[in-house]
Amino acid sequence: MRRMIATCWLLASVVALAACVNELELRKRDAMKFLQNSTGEYVNEAGELLFMAPVHARMIGFNTFYVERATPRGPSQRLVALEPSGDGESLVQYSYAFVAPAQWRDVRAHPELLSALQPNDLRPAGTCDIKLTDDLNTVSYSCGGSPPASYTRVQHDLDP
Repeated sequence: MRRMIATCWLLASVVALAACVNELELRKRDAMKFLQNSTGEYVNEAGELLFMAPVHARMIGFNTFYVERATPRGPSQRLVALEPSGDGESLVQYSYAFVAPAQWRDVRAHPELLSALQPNDLRPAGTCDIKLTDDLNTVSYSCGGSPPASYTRVQHDLDP
């Protein structure tokens, strides 16, 4: 009888662990899909530009992207890390602002600069809510308490 109870408990533990691993794997896939599909340049009706690209910023996390937003007040830059929520049901977008933004102004042209990133170069800046539409051409952007703004993907002509 004890052996059967122990076997059932072990089996239930294995199934629960497999479910957790599967949820974690699903969130990793969601993060990769978001990074692949959202990369690009966007513009809103006011002419403000938004640029997003995945970067290698191991200090923050493996699923990290660089966001540059150009408004009439000037450009703002941040790194956003995609992490599974505490319950594993969704992704949370953690935002990090550069302490000395001028030092990192060429990150868009030279993302390899981020390999020199140190913990004191960034400060936590809350969370973001960046959502890509199903057609992959529009993004809703809100970071650091800013009101949501809608941006449309810029289509670049590849013909010379």
